[in-house]
Amino acid sequence: MRRLRYSYHMELTFELPVNEHHFKLRCFPSSDERQKISYTRIEIYPQHFSTEEPDSFGNMCIFGTARQSHERFSVDVEGTAEIDASGQVAAIPSKTGIFKYETALTKAGKTIREFHRSLDPMNWMTGYERTVYMMNELYPEFRYVPGVTGILTSAEDAFRLRRGVCQDYAQILLALCRLERIPCRYVAGMIPGEGATHAWIDVCDGGVWRGIDPTHNRECDDTYIKISGGRDAQDCAINQGVFYGGGKQTQTVKVIVKIM
Repeated sequence: MRRLRYSYHMELTFELPVNEHHFKLRCFPSSDERQKISYTRIEIYPQHFSTEEPDSFGNMCIFGTARQSHERFSVDVEGTAEIDASGQVAAIPSKTGIFKYETALTKAGKTIREFHRSLDPMNWMTGYERTVYMMNELYPEFRYVPGVTGILTSAEDAFRLRRGVCQDYAQILLALCRLERIPCRYVAGMIPGEGATHAWIDVCDGGVWRGIDPTHNRECDDTYIKISGGRDAQDCAINQGVFYGGGKQTQTVKVIVKIM
């Protein structure tokens, strides 16, 4: 078991004042069989009314409204996490079927399908072993290059570029897994040394979820703090909202994770 301290800061700045800002935040890790979360601070600016409830995937969310005019919106979260990499998070059979099928962001097109066909037959492997094998084959084919993809870039478009960031690595591996009908989900979280949120995937193996990080070509260990899980990156969007006014907006995120 490893103890980690983390801080998360997200800030939106608006070119023009906004008001009646209705928001949904999904940036709060929750406790499960693998991680125990203790919060020291959750702070949202400006003053607001909010409620807390899980989304359809069980991710902790805060829904709120900031009615007064503002040009800055921010959220700060600080806490500690005790991570037990051997902890087994059950994959509920009635809820895993949805994770076998492609979404708009994980739909395999010509490029991904050609790569999949180039792989050696995997019939003798378990679903988890096939995923690790495909991750190992994907790793030398894709380069980590920020700025060439965006939040709505699909796995197919990113793989065609052969460049992208952790979101793209995760969604490409999800697309490959879903060609194999392996239940797998997108995970957003935090790890030391990244400076921002990170993304990896969970694979259903023997009735439990096991984490694999294709960006670093490794299995997830006790330095990975999960924030949310879903079918793809859109299901794990950190901040969603509607408001009046605003004009151009800029978002900054800063994440620090330290081993205690």
